[in-house]
Amino acid sequence: MSQVYSIKCPNCAGPLELLGGGRIQTVTCTYCKSVIDLNRKFKVLSNFKDTVVPTVPFEIGMSGKIDGVEWTIIGWIVYRSKDDASEKWSEFLLFSPLYGYGWLVYEAGAISFSKRVRDFNLQNWEREDTTIFYREGHYLLDDESYFSLIDFVQGELTWVAKRDDKIRCWDYKGASRQVVNIEQSKGETEVYYTKRLKELEVYESFGVESEKQIIPKRSFAEGIDDEMEDGGKGYLYGIIFIALILLGLIISSVTSDRVLHKHISNDSEYPFKVNTTAFLNQITISAPSSSILDSYRLEIYKDKKEIFHIDKKDVHFSKQILGKTWSHTAIGANIYLNLESGGYILKVKKLDKMATKSIEVTIEERIVRTSYTFPLFIATIIFLIYIMFRKIKLRYLIPFGLMAGGVIFSISEFVSIGFFLLVFILIFMRGD
Repeated sequence: MSQVYSIKCPNCAGPLELLGGGRIQTVTCTYCKSVIDLNRKFKVLSNFKDTVVPTVPFEIGMSGKIDGVEWTIIGWIVYRSKDDASEKWSEFLLFSPLYGYGWLVYEAGAISFSKRVRDFNLQNWEREDTTIFYREGHYLLDDESYFSLIDFVQGELTWVAKRDDKIRCWDYKGASRQVVNIEQSKGETEVYYTKRLKELEVYESFGVESEKQIIPKRSFAEGIDDEMEDGGKGYLYGIIFIALILLGLIISSVTSDRVLHKHISNDSEYPFKVNTTAFLNQITISAPSSSILDSYRLEIYKDKKEIFHIDKKDVHFSKQILGKTWSHTAIGANIYLNLESGGYILKVKKLDKMATKSIEVTIEERIVRTSYTFPLFIATIIFLIYIMFRKIKLRYLIPFGLMAGGVIFSISEFVSIGFFLLVFILIFMRGD
């Protein structure tokens, strides 16, 4: 806890506690709203008495932990937008004897933690920059710069704040709801690193009463972000596992083994062998015309017993009707069977002896139908939809990261999206 000093307000004689250490320059009286300069013999500089103050859940003097560090609220500033006076938000000055000063930002129930940083290279920054790099992260300007005005002040501050003081702000958004804020006021430029906090954890840590707690509704994207943070590597490993299975299935469908391939123009018999029961077997029949295709019948035998046949009238497999055969205008057919390993005989019968042209028959094993893998593909890519929709407005393509729509694709996200695009191309190429 910070050491407490007390003074009396020179305007109303109200007792004021000072919690914020040696860098505090002003304190605004809780009772009469007078701004008191601590460095000029407690001179009253201004007054916020007639200001309408918004209702907020936090109070000066509250203490709580953020990322394991205990902070005490010592000051409060209410800002309003220059363009829309009804748009207001609160920033609470925090003090820690070990870590100095920070800010608890509260806007419409959303809570963030902000701290000034001094390792940002301001010399290379220009007002027109739409993208910046900070601590190996990429950040994009959110829309454009804007002006905020001070509407109300209470408690302690490290500078002299006056009503209607104007600050020009640039907000650069990065991944995981992180923001780099650049602020210019009275010729000074300061940089802050801001990150979104979980409201309930902050309320509980600072002892906010339940009836004062406001938890904004999370968007779908924010909900996924929270689940990822809570689940840690488990979610990542799960997605990698699904992706590897999907990749294996797709590769298998592309790298199937051909066990028979013939051009046939007469009654014929051909032995073939199925080596594995993994996945499916595919029989592909193609002909130069529909009349030629209708002129042939295919039969498959195992141990001298017919287990499959197909012609223009019907199709049977193990004494079961599989459904309709090819249409009267078809010039080919794809049949998928689940054959046991072992030896087989393919018999082709020519039904129309007047037919002069041949048909082509191919039998393959280890086939994965993409109609089976596609639902898995969809289920996996849903996980990335929220990333893609948040970042779909492409602006820049840079090494090791795709920059888009206010945030940046990380290397892993970029590789993941590339992987799923590759899978989609493979599915499109197979077309079954």
